[in-house]
Amino acid sequence: MRMLLGLLFLLALTGDSRATYCLCRDGVAEKDLQTSIDYACGALGDCNQIHEKGPCYQPNNVKGHCDWAVNSYFQRAGQVPGSCNFSGTATTSPNPPSTVVTGCIYPSSPGNAGTGAPGTPTFPGPPAFGPTGGFDPSGNGALSLITSIALTLGFSVIVFL
Repeated sequence: MRMLLGLLFLLALTGDSRATYCLCRDGVAEKDLQTSIDYACGALGDCNQIHEKGPCYQPNNVKGHCDWAVNSYFQRAGQVPGSCNFSGTATTSPNPPSTVVTGCIYPSSPGNAGTGAPGTPTFPGPPAFGPTGGFDPSGNGALSLITSIALTLGFSVIVFL
């Protein structure tokens, strides 16, 4: 029994604890970053944190809000490969953005991505961003309805193009 407990303790210490974030790339046009925000917030991301009185509203700029939106989408999509591309505007990182303010906690895994329903406002007033439709976070053309539903439900889908 002691040996089993010792082995479990050792496995817990050596387990994979790497964080993975999805962040918008530097140098991307604000229009393209805004498209990524609109898609992520309208599709699967929880963008309540970047509303005006939200804990992640600062920095109040398109890049800062884009980082939050695509990361929220990526975590809620279960970090499925391709869910952090956004037509080349985003990429994965082992570190959260350097501009995170005190009180803003970036999810780093699907397990801590939040439990609120996507698109359900928790702050007063209308959502800060909305969907524009037709945008594919994987960068591979329009998302099929089946892929969108599968991502929403947390399933992986192989799409043959």
